[in-house]
Amino acid sequence: MRKSVVPILRLLTGLAAGASPAVGQDSTSAGAGLLAGIAFGAAKITTVRTERALSGALAYQPRAWLTFSATPTFIRATNDSAGTSLSSSGVGDLPLGVAVEQELPGAWSPTLGVSLGVTLPTGSTQCGLGSGETGVGLDLGAGVSPMDPLHVTVGASRALSGLTSQSALSAPKATSLSMDASVDLVEGWTASLSFSGDFGQVDSTQALSRALGFGTSHSLGKRLTVTLDGSAGLTTGSPKWALSLGIGTTFSGISPVGASSPFRRLKRTFVGSVGRGSGHGKIGGGSKSGSTTC
Repeated sequence: MRKSVVPILRLLTGLAAGASPAVGQDSTSAGAGLLAGIAFGAAKITTVRTERALSGALAYQPRAWLTFSATPTFIRATNDSAGTSLSSSGVGDLPLGVAVEQELPGAWSPTLGVSLGVTLPTGSTQCGLGSGETGVGLDLGAGVSPMDPLHVTVGASRALSGLTSQSALSAPKATSLSMDASVDLVEGWTASLSFSGDFGQVDSTQALSRALGFGTSHSLGKRLTVTLDGSAGLTTGSPKWALSLGIGTTFSGISPVGASSPFRRLKRTFVGSVGRGSGHGKIGGGSKSGSTTC
């Protein structure tokens, strides 16, 4: 894990030191300070497994280009199969992140971002809510605004070590790619559409997925925003559907580019490690009969 992290830390440092400041701001431009958000979500991961999540996003932005974040989540996971209901409730694994973002000079206002995330194994492996190992992940993003109301972003994320850096909506060992478009409608309203797909290695705990995401956001003031997002699986192995409702001043967690992306916001809601690693197959504490709550 150490060999994987060192080059990424150098990349973060290089981007922060070498990128040009955004138009109208310099490298010392103050950030937004403390940011916070909360989201409630529900998802059907497979034909037998559902999840409910209450996720908090806590962030500190000392400079406009630098953000530190934490995303604690409370999860309730349920398996219903052959008349047996097994459920687990509790805190999931904890993602921490540092992100660097820079708006570059030029037409279309190009923006580049990179973030490094470390996920701590705070979830219970006995109840299937945690992987039991520390995970490290990388998130890259780029965005442009080809015309005034339209914003387009692309992103890629991957776990570099462990299983916990990815969302429950993505296969744990795959590279997740996304394309997003958002349009500013009437004042304060934004509509977004996303496509996300997993590519690469297939993992026994979850198949590669393809999903279509959609969402809307409404600004309630200078910084406070309400969001409503959803996704639908496009393939047999994809999570069937997911929905989330959020309010706050931040939702994108450790994702530095694409804050208007519905699928990225959904992924940050379902950040636990249910049914993965040491917790695989132990929802409900591993009981095989009756109705069990862990």
